[in-house]
Amino acid sequence: MKRSFFKLIAGLLKLVGSFVSVIIMAVFNGTLGFLLSISITAFGGLAIVEFITGIEYISYPILFTIIICCGVGRGLLRYVEQYSNHYIAFKILAILRSKIFKQLRKLSPSKLEAKNKGEIISMIQADIETLEVFYAHTISPFLIAICTSITVLLFIGFTTSWYFSLAALVAYLVIGGVIPVIYYLRNKKDGKDYRLKLGRFEDFYLDSIYGSYEIISGNKQATRLETLDKKSEDLINTTREIENKNTSFRNITNYVIIILNVLYILVGGLLIKNNIIDSPYIILAFITFTSSFGSVVALANLPGNLTMTFASGNRVLDLLEEKPLVPEPQNSQKFDYDSLEVNHVEFKYDDEIILKDVSFKVGKNEIVGLLGPSGSGKSTILKLLMKFYEPNKGTIKYNGIDLKNIGSKDLYENINLFSQSTFLFAGTIKENLIIANPEATDAEIIEACKNASIYDYIKALPEGLETKITDLKDNLSSGEKQRLGLARVFLKKPKLLLLDEATANIDAINEGVILNALKKHKDNMAIIIISHRRSTLSICDRLYEIKDGKINA
Repeated sequence: MKRSFFKLIAGLLKLVGSFVSVIIMAVFNGTLGFLLSISITAFGGLAIVEFITGIEYISYPILFTIIICCGVGRGLLRYVEQYSNHYIAFKILAILRSKIFKQLRKLSPSKLEAKNKGEIISMIQADIETLEVFYAHTISPFLIAICTSITVLLFIGFTTSWYFSLAALVAYLVIGGVIPVIYYLRNKKDGKDYRLKLGRFEDFYLDSIYGSYEIISGNKQATRLETLDKKSEDLINTTREIENKNTSFRNITNYVIIILNVLYILVGGLLIKNNIIDSPYIILAFITFTSSFGSVVALANLPGNLTMTFASGNRVLDLLEEKPLVPEPQNSQKFDYDSLEVNHVEFKYDDEIILKDVSFKVGKNEIVGLLGPSGSGKSTILKLLMKFYEPNKGTIKYNGIDLKNIGSKDLYENINLFSQSTFLFAGTIKENLIIANPEATDAEIIEACKNASIYDYIKALPEGLETKITDLKDNLSSGEKQRLGLARVFLKKPKLLLLDEATANIDAINEGVILNALKKHKDNMAIIIISHRRSTLSICDRLYEIKDGKINA
């Protein structure tokens, strides 16, 4: 999504929410801290003025005491300012992660299938961490620079000359406005390119890990490593190029500050020559002016980081503002599965027609099979039943209720999808099983494992259900993984079970074990099995054949 600079800022600022009071405290302490820092040199300048003019405004002991107090106060206020900024930043980053995970849940699985895993991980980790720069080092420094500059301008105007104050304003606008804007406009694409390359690199790296077996089997380790090195070198070069530009920018800023100081002296000389101000007081104004650049320079240095930050902000906001393919209904209708009716459903992906006028019914405690070759649309039907997509034409009804009026939560309480491969998390066997039913007792877990014909295997392990999946490593076969997945199904106790080629990647013995276990539980659930093998569907009460997107009973 293309959004303007101001729209991006507005989107990021909306996330601040209830932390406005903390930002105000940070800005107040930061401004006061900078003014105390400026006061150190300003009171030193006053001492010089007193020495030149012979007029004592404040005694030297009191002046030195004030300078020491300003130094101590500056340190304390700086601490409070930084603490406030980072408190806001880390709180918002935690909220952002929560929002992103909720959004990923809404978008999955249909919208996430087209996204690279590496880019998602890069967003959750790198992009959110990068936004810390905006919340901790951009919002309050920007406001502090404005408040500090206004205070200094008023001080110079009242103590010396408003002409001198106007000259200082021009200098502030050049350092804190003109130069940063030019830098940002010229280099704003760098951050976007870097984030894109980082996401692709992480995706390639993850693929290399997950596909290590295939890489080794094909003897492609050297080729893969060479490609990985090239991508890594490209990422490093991009980072180095951005850092070089940032260094050049900082150097240019320092040179411009020196030039502006010289010009400021010349302006002061003209004011003295025209008897607008007395020469001793120009010293006080000049010292105050030169020592006030701290906050403006902090503002000037922001674009170097903001090119990255805004690229990350755009990616995060793009995700948070993305709409799911299938919207949730305003008022979801609850149901307790009794029947399924698919009526004249048509579905196309982009311009390719996948399903044409598909109709079938599934009652309670029935096993229904969908037979067809790969690419015939079998899996698409299950995705439609799971509400991953919406049909272009026709209706899908559970208990006579249109699927459009059923929310995902209510739908998933009734149905369960069992795919060709079971994913096991890095926890114990028990932790992997109770994902399906966190309230399950040990007796229920054991019963589910027995029903899935996996209990004898688990019981033989030294730690039984408490065995860590990572400890099993490659000792867990595809069939055993699928039977653990089936145990999850029995723990959840769905009213309708959808099997998406669930036995395609296992041997005939394990397939027979799983099918027999399902057949025994026919009285507890309705089952839809899709397969390209007719033998797999031998347990079905009714069989539908799919060919060219059409269904035949």
